[in-house]
Amino acid sequence: MQYCPKCKVSIRGEKSCCPLCQGKIKEIDDNINDPFPTLKKKKISNITFVKVVTFIFIALEIIFEALNIQTKNQYPFIGITMLGIFVAWITALTTMYLRNNLIKVITWEVFVAIVVDIYIDLKTGFHGWSVEWMVPATLTGLAIATFIIAKIVKLRLDEYILYLVLDLIMALLQIIFIRNGMNQFTWPAVISIMVYLIMITGLVIFRFRDLKNASQKVFNM
Repeated sequence: MQYCPKCKVSIRGEKSCCPLCQGKIKEIDDNINDPFPTLKKKKISNITFVKVVTFIFIALEIIFEALNIQTKNQYPFIGITMLGIFVAWITALTTMYLRNNLIKVITWEVFVAIVVDIYIDLKTGFHGWSVEWMVPATLTGLAIATFIIAKIVKLRLDEYILYLVLDLIMALLQIIFIRNGMNQFTWPAVISIMVYLIMITGLVIFRFRDLKNASQKVFNM
């Protein structure tokens, strides 16, 4: 193999001069490293990961459903376990596809956690702990986590402000539980709604341009 010291490229075949610069070339050992790097193949592709996770999910669901049928629905924890397996499957796939957007992952997982906890509360006789404490605390924690992640990752406000608006909508949905009497201790829910309303009001007043830019990106306005 030949090599051009000026262009610093390897040349295959027999040339009298460098085809790039027309300069002198040298004969070198053929065992020189390939000038183009070789990309390492992933041990497990994304498609393979989805297939494996989905197979495990379906297998476990079949096993627990068989147990549920054989025990004639005598054990409520089986249904809750099946729901937990489903949530784990959704979380695994979501984390894989949205791993480059941590705020989106956390927002999605919080939404799933809220739905699951309310379902479990209903299935276990409904003691109100989900809507009275878990939902408000989770939403408040989500707001704090969003700001912390945005600060660490150094995101612009217009890159995550719409997630805060979505969080506000989820917070306002707590009014449904208050109106229908499911939430008997309303202070945590009211405080979380109040925090989101004040926060979004401040953003609209002081950072309206960022909100407008974010809306234009999403809705092509």
